[in-house]
Amino acid sequence: MMIRTVQKSASQDRTQLRRRGLRMWFMLVATAMVVGAIYGATVTEILDLPSPRQGAVRGAFTGLVIGGLIGWFEIFLVNGARMPLRQLPFLQLLLVKEIAYVSFILGGDWLGGTLFAMEGAPGFGLNTVTVVTFIFSLVFALIVNFVMEVSMLLGPGVLQNFLRGYYHRPRRENRLLVFFDMRGSTAIAEKIGDLAFHKLLNRFFNDLAEPVLAWRGSIHKYVGDEMIVTWPLDDRRRRPEGAYKAVMAARERLARLGESYLREFGVAPDFRAVLHAGPVVAGEMGIVKREIGLLGDTMNTTAKIETATKKLNHGVIASDEALAAAPLPEDLHANPLGSFPLPGKSAPVSLHSITPA
Repeated sequence: MMIRTVQKSASQDRTQLRRRGLRMWFMLVATAMVVGAIYGATVTEILDLPSPRQGAVRGAFTGLVIGGLIGWFEIFLVNGARMPLRQLPFLQLLLVKEIAYVSFILGGDWLGGTLFAMEGAPGFGLNTVTVVTFIFSLVFALIVNFVMEVSMLLGPGVLQNFLRGYYHRPRRENRLLVFFDMRGSTAIAEKIGDLAFHKLLNRFFNDLAEPVLAWRGSIHKYVGDEMIVTWPLDDRRRRPEGAYKAVMAARERLARLGESYLREFGVAPDFRAVLHAGPVVAGEMGIVKREIGLLGDTMNTTAKIETATKKLNHGVIASDEALAAAPLPEDLHANPLGSFPLPGKSAPVSLHSITPA
């Protein structure tokens, strides 16, 4: 039963990623077609060609090709399963993406001009329109890719919030927190050495990221061998119950990759996950190396639960507050563990072990 449940979780994980990727791809293609149609009609007017409508059709088709290729490249290759290109250093990845974007833009422009040739319009070759298109594609690709990669370095949505000043003043929000903690990290580091452990830890976090993002979690930060993830409770579109699915999918993913870890590092890592929910204060912290910090009793309590239950032989532990904030999926079961006193807390917390039903 457990094996079937885990396999189902992995299948749902992959389905979530595909659906999310396809939605993003269709949105990107639709946007590119609209922009292409406007661009094509505008260029036709500027060049005083007879048919702006034909120019719009040609532009829409060119946008379809360019948007489709760039969307496929970004969503399914750069940010797809295992994210192979993201293993490259920042500048190398930026260069690869720059070359790809320019190739897609010029290729789409050539194909659109070939299939929708217009009388009086300059063809694809060494002319003013092609040179302008080439320069535009270089600048466009550089700006877009630099912003996208900086956004990835900061974390999805963080750059947008910085630019909007959304957290310039602290805000109180309700969130479901998940602390992923690698088991036996000290012993692993002693066994394989610091450099190898850093490489293992980086891969470990990368492997956890896929199911977390598939179920719409936000990676808040990495603290040593721990990854902190949150789901907003004030925005039900983000479906906080996905936290349980993400945790189970992450456990299945690590189990499936165990042989690969053993071949590369001689050890197969595992983790404990602690889920708790409540209000937090979110706001910008610092002037140098600015970040969006999360503070409050909920953060402290989650950390104390993680410490208090470290010696328990349970992989996933949730508090009463977590279970009240987000309903448990039908294929999972909450097993009461009792009440646990926490340092500095006047009342104990009730905890549950989460297992496949």
